[in-house]
Amino acid sequence: MAQKYIVGDVVMYHNKIMVVKEPRDGSHFDLSCPKEGLVYDLVDIEEMKPARLTSEILEKNGWMLYHLYYWFVEKECLKLRLLEFDNYTWNACIGDNVIRINMYSVSDLQHLLFGLGLNSEMEV
Repeated sequence: MAQKYIVGDVVMYHNKIMVVKEPRDGSHFDLSCPKEGLVYDLVDIEEMKPARLTSEILEKNGWMLYHLYYWFVEKECLKLRLLEFDNYTWNACIGDNVIRINMYSVSDLQHLLFGLGLNSEMEV
């Protein structure tokens, strides 16, 4: 089974924004809460929830609203666009090519950026 979260992924745990620090065995992770400066050890994956990808998070990370529901960023000469559907689903494009559909969470976007060889750290 593929690991659901990787180091640096932004997730929710007990209604707090957390960052995955270390995967333990695929079903347990160490998390840190940047806001509180706390570390949580051996958190069960069932207790973690994806952090929803929002326009506020995109803005905070340098994405710009281009036209209604099109978000745009240029990273290392690569122009990426995100198209928002129904306030919680996103599709990613490079040029006119759709490269990822049905993204819901910050970690979905982080995995896409990581796969493209780009900085996947996200400020939330």
